[in-house]
Amino acid sequence: MQDLFRRLVGRMLEQYATVLFVLTGVATITYFILITDIRSQEGNALLVKMSTEQSRIVQDINLLLSQKILASGSDEVRKLDGKILVGMNELEQTHLTLRDGDRYVREGERLMRVSGSLSDDLRFIYFDKNKPLDNLVRDYLSLVRKIQRIPVNNLQADNPDLKKLFSLSPMLLEDMGKVSTIHQRKSEFMITSTATKQHMMFAVSLASLALVGVLLLQPLVQRLKESAVRMQQEKAFADNVIHTTQALIIGLDADGKIVLFNHHAEENTGWPETELKGKDFFAQFIPAAEQGELRTLFSGMMSGAVEFAEATETRMQISTGDCLHVVWNPTVIKNSAGGAPIMFLMTGIDITERKEAENKVQKAHADLARLSARLQGEVNLAAALQRSILPQPSIELPGMQGLANMLTSSEVGGDYYDYYKVGGHHSILMIGDVSGHGVAAGTMVSAAKAGVYPLIHEGVTSPGEILNSLNDTMRATAHESLLMTMACLSLDARTGKLVFANAGHVLPYLLKRNAKQWQMLEASGLPLGKSADSDYQSSALELTLEVGDRLFLYTDGLVEEESPGGEPFGYDRLEAILNANTEAEQGEQLREQILDALRRHCRSTMYSDDVTMVIVTHSDRVAQTAASNEVSDIIRISENFYRQGEHPIPRISKEYVVFLAEQGYSDLLPRFSQDGICRILPRHDDFCKKLGWNHLLSQHNESPDDDLYALMPGKAEYRHFQLTHTDDKPFIVEEIHSWLKDQGHIPQDQLDSLMMVLDEMTENSLYAAPRDGKGVAYYVKGESRELSSQEEVRIDIAVSGDTLGLMITDNWGTLMPGVFLKSLARAMAEGVEPGVGGVGLYMMWRMSDYLQIRVHPQKRTQVTTLWDLHGSVDMGVDSGLQFLYHSEYESAYQMRASI
Repeated sequence: MQDLFRRLVGRMLEQYATVLFVLTGVATITYFILITDIRSQEGNALLVKMSTEQSRIVQDINLLLSQKILASGSDEVRKLDGKILVGMNELEQTHLTLRDGDRYVREGERLMRVSGSLSDDLRFIYFDKNKPLDNLVRDYLSLVRKIQRIPVNNLQADNPDLKKLFSLSPMLLEDMGKVSTIHQRKSEFMITSTATKQHMMFAVSLASLALVGVLLLQPLVQRLKESAVRMQQEKAFADNVIHTTQALIIGLDADGKIVLFNHHAEENTGWPETELKGKDFFAQFIPAAEQGELRTLFSGMMSGAVEFAEATETRMQISTGDCLHVVWNPTVIKNSAGGAPIMFLMTGIDITERKEAENKVQKAHADLARLSARLQGEVNLAAALQRSILPQPSIELPGMQGLANMLTSSEVGGDYYDYYKVGGHHSILMIGDVSGHGVAAGTMVSAAKAGVYPLIHEGVTSPGEILNSLNDTMRATAHESLLMTMACLSLDARTGKLVFANAGHVLPYLLKRNAKQWQMLEASGLPLGKSADSDYQSSALELTLEVGDRLFLYTDGLVEEESPGGEPFGYDRLEAILNANTEAEQGEQLREQILDALRRHCRSTMYSDDVTMVIVTHSDRVAQTAASNEVSDIIRISENFYRQGEHPIPRISKEYVVFLAEQGYSDLLPRFSQDGICRILPRHDDFCKKLGWNHLLSQHNESPDDDLYALMPGKAEYRHFQLTHTDDKPFIVEEIHSWLKDQGHIPQDQLDSLMMVLDEMTENSLYAAPRDGKGVAYYVKGESRELSSQEEVRIDIAVSGDTLGLMITDNWGTLMPGVFLKSLARAMAEGVEPGVGGVGLYMMWRMSDYLQIRVHPQKRTQVTTLWDLHGSVDMGVDSGLQFLYHSEYESAYQMRASI
């Protein structure tokens, strides 16, 4: 069938080849003459536009400068400055192009600038007149730049430069208008010339057509008549082929009406040709939602805009109401006289069975994709939570400093390290490795961390006791399906006594001060979760460290990683690197040496197992000093005394001044800000009484514990989260909300308040707190970033039977007492407006029952909020508030007081 149509088309082309050749030649010559003119006009039109735009740009800049004088806000001034700068650049570029006489020539899809020359009248305006336009433009731009450098507060309407600018503008605009007029006259001349050429070419075309008709077309008419008989015979043959072909063949006229419907189409659709002829094919067979593309294709091919089309798949409605899936191969039948389309021929292949099979496969793939996405989301959440529970890699403990480094082989790792301090002189360090990695191993890591929480707050320092407790936790969690090795050390920084207990973990190394070789510390024990009879205390190793002694702990992934040839990294290679770096003073240097050797050995940075290292040094001995519970050094200011008038505040650290409020004190916030009073306790507040008056009054004394654990001692349940990336926040917030909901006894008001305060406090730690010495923020709010290894943002949650606590710690220490008090006072006076600085601090105070902020300048900020679960959230109540700012002056005072 397709060969027949190709023959018909070929014969028609053969008859008219000569005619088309002549017409093509005439059209080609006409085209090149006219297109050359039009391209020249395109370039000149662009120059007309540019010359006209100059005046608008000058007027826009003048208007923007006027607006800048009246601008009130810094954001508005910055926007106006940006627009002025854009206008200056645009004016300068446009002027340089017009001044140099450059012109534009089309090359492909773009107008390209080429060098040119100025006409005499333009040269006179730009360079030869008394006040050349080139000088005027440069003077104008120079004045604008000068005005731009004037601070906005000093920029007034009577500024001499501004007046000079506005007096210069009329001359500038007048000359620019003259330039635009010259370019417009040139464009009009070119258009007139093009029209003349068009008339001439039209006459040539008519003459050519007349010659073609007389000399070429008349002899062809006879040949076409002879061909008609042969075409009739071929049509009969084609009809026979059409009706015997095992494919749907449907012919449409120019209006989309059915004129041909072969036998195979009748059999498959159940419709006879006689009932369908004259009916709209698209409305009859194609669903409304799929008609658009096919109708567009039909219109394009029948109009000649589309010559050929790819196969198109649609559904086809049949007489039973069911649908077939058909792949259509459309083509156009043209008449032999002028090549105009006379029929749109649709050849269709029924692919219904194949389509049903494909749909089943696609559904299976979609189900798999949804499952994969859900699992990946859960893995990502698990990874974020695992990162949050691990402490900072920079280790700062009493008598022990160093670093940790963890490389995971998958999103969720099976390695674990942790550390904590007890009593200001005991340092506990752990490193562990779950058998395997992935989500299951990550679950064991989380279980280990959960098992460590109560040990921290019970003050357990014995490594054997720690491992015994974690062994019970692992057995209850994994039921011996997964095991975990762990090495645990405890250092008493007063004496240097080190206790080491081991639960099947690879043995750590010790480097004595001034020694030339590292030695292994040997202690044995079964992995955690293996046996209920394990006793790690009896096998613990005790020794004494000297200041300067170093420890190296690691997981077996380091020595078991293999090269491409299958050779493990091994203990010999590790010990050689350790012994070659005994003089390295910094742990970072030793770590990089080991990692570099591992990368070269494996020829990759992707490893098959998790790799973790911990390098610490016994840095110093500390003296145990008990935290003072004495509050006799506190100066108490009663409300009645304070309200009687102005009273001088003693010139000591404000940490020792406490205001005892008898009633609401929010009206005194402006005075507190002036006097520097930042410790306010309501005398008759039941929640403050429950927390303990002496306990609250002595908060200015440092404690070995963080504030949340000091304010909520006892059997409270704790959760700890560490942010390593700003994107961890939503996962952690959701985890905290779910955990608190599961407690079952937290009122909704207190839960909502905590979640709102949590969001605000986290945003402050991530974006408001990181500032340089001049108070300039390092990061834009909402910016996605990974926290550096030196940056800490930690979240702690505590719940007891009657108290709910939240604490967030960062290592910036940039919040000042004066800023805090002024923020509260401003929010009280002006109301709460979202987005205004300081509102978040105000909401923390108003939405909690007790707020405490402890700042070590440029080192640490710790914000603690508490709620009474037996009370209600009342934003009208002035809750207890203490801002403890440990400045150098305060440290000096404490030193003098202790002498």
